[in-house]
Amino acid sequence: MVQMGTHKTELSKTISGAERGRRIAAVNYARASVGQEGFLLSAADEEHAQRFINGEIELADYVQPRSALEHSKT
Repeated sequence: MVQMGTHKTELSKTISGAERGRRIAAVNYARASVGQEGFLLSAADEEHAQRFINGEIELADYVQPRSALEHSKT
């Protein structure tokens, strides 16, 4: 399993190292849970998860259903 959270951006400085660690653990847990159901995250899902880890978006935005995200872009 690939561990996310190694890419650094300027925005990643807005959250603490401890918070970043919690976000990495949450994403890894979600990835494992999805994997147990027989699914894999798409490249878009992985990019979205990385934005959460970096502190660019909050948990509510990260877990928002994809259909809601697609409608908000139109």
